[in-house]
Amino acid sequence: MSETFFSSFYLAKKHRQLHFNQPTYAFIQYKNFRIDLISGERLDLGVQYFLQEMERVESSQRSDHPLVIHLFFELGYSFFQLETRNDENVPLAIFIKYSQSVEQAILPSSSDSLSLEPLSQISFEKYHQQFNEAYRNLLDGETYQLNLTHPFYLRPSDQLSPQEYINRFWQDPFKVGAYAHATYIDALDKLFLSNSPECLFQIKTQNNRQLIQTMPIKGTERVSGDDWKEAWKKLRSSSKNQAELYMITDLMRNDLSRLTGHPSRVLYKKYPLHVPGLIHQFSVVESLLPKDKNLADIIKALFPGGSVTGAPKKNTLRLIGAIENYRRGFYCGSTILFYKQMKTASINIRSCEIDFTQNEIKYGTGGGVTLQSQAFAEYEETLNKLKSFLLLVK
Repeated sequence: MSETFFSSFYLAKKHRQLHFNQPTYAFIQYKNFRIDLISGERLDLGVQYFLQEMERVESSQRSDHPLVIHLFFELGYSFFQLETRNDENVPLAIFIKYSQSVEQAILPSSSDSLSLEPLSQISFEKYHQQFNEAYRNLLDGETYQLNLTHPFYLRPSDQLSPQEYINRFWQDPFKVGAYAHATYIDALDKLFLSNSPECLFQIKTQNNRQLIQTMPIKGTERVSGDDWKEAWKKLRSSSKNQAELYMITDLMRNDLSRLTGHPSRVLYKKYPLHVPGLIHQFSVVESLLPKDKNLADIIKALFPGGSVTGAPKKNTLRLIGAIENYRRGFYCGSTILFYKQMKTASINIRSCEIDFTQNEIKYGTGGGVTLQSQAFAEYEETLNKLKSFLLLVK
């Protein structure tokens, strides 16, 4: 078992990382088979077997060994019996059980500078074509909000190690997302690196009751300099951005109630969230979670998060598959951590896949399209989110 196979999770209150290594059980899941990431063996165990394994992870159980589960965006299509491109060979999930855990400092980066050379850039003309296709479906009533995204490919100027990437991207505590995490898998020679500020769910116990929360983010405004108060004033008064947030909040509230069988309440309707160069808005929704619910129940009810699909979820997923010409993969998926008292899952926005074999970074970004959207403004938002990611390496 290799020491280079690891996962790390950012500890915001301490500005440290919780580092897991020595995997005892790890695989990458496809539709009809999986690959053991330790032995390399192929096993004819499909996605339904994976979900049966998730059924054995009870929401109320305490896991003394870290469980890290990466759900790729395309797994969501399986829940709605929707086909994905190149269906047989699309990775759907990575499951890892670790035997060791240690809290570590985030060390200064050993690289003085790192530049990222763009290898691809979507033109406004191409974006406009896809925007128009999404907008036609909005006019036809096929969707009420569609999250339109695009991949950007970048080449780093230096060949950093996986841990050096983490040190550099998480160096400044004011730039690190609350759900930042990373996993390096030597068998794939890939680092899955996220600076996510968004929570798909978190489970906590209060007065002997189990509660589940979700915190969808919708709405973005660029911050000029340090004047975030003016940006927040502009964002919170925007009827377009408010409609986006309230629509997805309602979707997630319904998803929670369907999961729990209990009413869901909105704890915070609209709250500001700071990320490098941008300000977002988010809500917090909570429901009472019965203790007999398992991880498969939760995943099938909530994944993929409504903020990265749109509404209604099934038909909008179908449209995303038809309009976007790529697989999102790790981006817009979710990463689940079950370890001791921690039971949480991110939505992997502000996230990338770093391929060390190709020395290439794949980063996805986008935003919600509604009837109030304007093509060029949405295009600019997509580019601003890329710029926000690039600020992490400066």
